[in-house]
Amino acid sequence: MNAKSEAKSKFNKKLLAIPLIILVIVAVVVSWQIYWQSSNVTKSNVTLPALNLTLVGANGQQKVLNSRELAALKSYTANGGYSEGGMTCNVCGTIYLGNYTGVPILTLLDLVGGITSSEKVNVTGSDGYQVTFTYQQVHGQGLTTFDPTTGATVQASQPLKMIVAYYCNGTSLASGQGPLSVAFVGPQGLVTPGNYWAYLVVKIEIFKA
Repeated sequence: MNAKSEAKSKFNKKLLAIPLIILVIVAVVVSWQIYWQSSNVTKSNVTLPALNLTLVGANGQQKVLNSRELAALKSYTANGGYSEGGMTCNVCGTIYLGNYTGVPILTLLDLVGGITSSEKVNVTGSDGYQVTFTYQQVHGQGLTTFDPTTGATVQASQPLKMIVAYYCNGTSLASGQGPLSVAFVGPQGLVTPGNYWAYLVVKIEIFKA
């Protein structure tokens, strides 16, 4: 091989090496991006006991969430409370207030097709207790509300948010109420009747009104 042919051969080898070098660089960059994204994912700091929450849509679509899946959903925290003894807070004698954290009911309903204005929601506890909510109530409207200090009936100036709560004041719900409970909370911290607050929630079902 003469000098000219040898030089040409070396040049061709260099040309072939360029795509390989580019491929290696791309692989390194992609690997770094994947590592960076995975190491910067916001992880839920919610820890829940073993549980299953069954969601049923109006069309029969069903989804069962375990504690890890529920904890991964975006939560909402606000003040609220309930009264014992029925619908009239003034005669119930006891008001329970707290700062509740949980998943908005609408977030859960959207997992099984969402709710329309012609539908209602039935919530069932593991003890068999059931409560039915209208479309308006699910959206935090049309609820009986009381002043947390005086117990007098007041009109909410802002819609409440219905959540499936798992924390009260930063800790797990009390035995007999949790691990999941319906809660109505909001910026005003109003009180709602205790019969709205279904305990030991295990099933939420949408049905035609």
